[in-house]
Amino acid sequence: MKNILAKIMVAGALTLGFTSCSDDWLSLSDPNQETADTFWKTTDQFEQGLSAAYSTWRRPGYFSRWFQIHMILRSDEGWSESPNAEFQADANFVASAYNYDSNEGLCLPWQAMYNSVYYVNQVIDNMTDHGYDLFNKEEADRILGQGYFIRGLAYWAIAGIYGKGPINTNSKDDGEIGSQEDLFKQALEDFSKASTMLPESWPSEEKGRVTKGGALGMMARCNMQLAGIKCHRPWDSANQDANAARQYWVAAKTNIEDIFKLGIYHLCDNWMDNFTEEHENNAESLFEINFKDGLINGNEVGNQRPKFLGLYLSDGSGAWNDGSARDWLLDEFNKERDKDGNVDMRKFHTLFYYDEAEPQTATANYYGKTWPEWCNTEGYVNNEFPHACYWKKYTSVETDNKKEDYSSGANFRVLRLADVYLMYAEVLNELGENRATAVEYINKVRRRVNMSDLNAADFTDYETLLNQIKHERLVELCGECTRWYDLDRWGDLHDQAKVNEISERDADFLNFKVGKNHLWMIPNHEINLWKGLTQNPGY
Repeated sequence: MKNILAKIMVAGALTLGFTSCSDDWLSLSDPNQETADTFWKTTDQFEQGLSAAYSTWRRPGYFSRWFQIHMILRSDEGWSESPNAEFQADANFVASAYNYDSNEGLCLPWQAMYNSVYYVNQVIDNMTDHGYDLFNKEEADRILGQGYFIRGLAYWAIAGIYGKGPINTNSKDDGEIGSQEDLFKQALEDFSKASTMLPESWPSEEKGRVTKGGALGMMARCNMQLAGIKCHRPWDSANQDANAARQYWVAAKTNIEDIFKLGIYHLCDNWMDNFTEEHENNAESLFEINFKDGLINGNEVGNQRPKFLGLYLSDGSGAWNDGSARDWLLDEFNKERDKDGNVDMRKFHTLFYYDEAEPQTATANYYGKTWPEWCNTEGYVNNEFPHACYWKKYTSVETDNKKEDYSSGANFRVLRLADVYLMYAEVLNELGENRATAVEYINKVRRRVNMSDLNAADFTDYETLLNQIKHERLVELCGECTRWYDLDRWGDLHDQAKVNEISERDADFLNFKVGKNHLWMIPNHEINLWKGLTQNPGY
């Protein structure tokens, strides 16, 4: 496998694109003029190599499209009736196409993530070999720290989707095949190294590069997933270890408190600033994927999510709606009114829907028309589209309100402070420590959107607080690709009674098999290439 990737890399992937940093920061050169033997000799070449690794994040197989589709459709937030069977298979746990060429949703993520690993391993290898001779220590550390972060992110994503794969820690050798637990541990190790090398922030012209705070946040995420593996999987009794789980919860707590100690993050006053182009890389964001609308050197460099997940309109101005939002999300948002008696404002900005009791849903402009006007245009009666709601978060309706292009320039926020606050509440609850403090961090998130404070006296036991955390994470982070990791960590995917409960709000889970469907199948093509790699159980 490494020989195949080497041919791709030497042929020019080192200089194929630009980093995830500010949209105008590009590093491009003629790939035909470089080989592995002549590269890695100058500081510019190291920057180009790092640039190539960053650029994989914008591929359709990674954050541009398929990562988001997998995380949303496989969870109970989304579903699909797309004419493309791949999307339905992603959502309903019924898939038969394991072949490399016939299923983009299966194969492109694996390809993009392992390309990312290979690209960045070359940066890491050469930097540790002789890069410190070319840079001063601070500069070298920053390049190496970014490398470790990029590799850690790939293994975190591979763990979340496939749950098995080679763990390659250099660019010359094939690594051992790792389990989901092994992959999360490797990601944790990489993020830990990154956290000691990365700066807290970058100059404004380089905003978007990964930072110390982002590395600490991803460490917390890995520790929390590892804790869940050790304590919330009853079917995997041989691997359950309460003491090991507690150590992971404690480590996550430390990671999060280290973020707080940095003192550089705060919640945006306006919740919507987290999803628009105008307020990208803001003070709430610990880590985001930078996108740019349009083409650069013939390559798509935008976020393709809005065109695939959104409101379908026959004139083409909307999305293709290959993935829809589940109706039960509306009910979850409706559980509470804000302090003024209004519907939670996050509902209106997360979903397209119509409700006579909410006048703004009838008067808001969607791609040039109101909801009733579109119903008339599309031939729908009683102001009812075919489904109760559709994805709105990250669409252009919240920015320029023009038609949805194939790609959007809106950055995808992977980790933001509101998420970290809710993670902290969860960790404190799991540790049985100071649940009043956990409630206060939940209230920090609620206050921003004018929701009433919770009373700590009402949340003194584990289950009550956990159920509230589940609600808070849903309404705050809905559609942000956290839900699948949440369901996995909480054990909701690993207990048949809990899966049955999920199936009552998401019929796709009637097909879900405990011990199998928490992992995605591995492309057969890759199994033939990697020594020792086998298909996931049950496929």
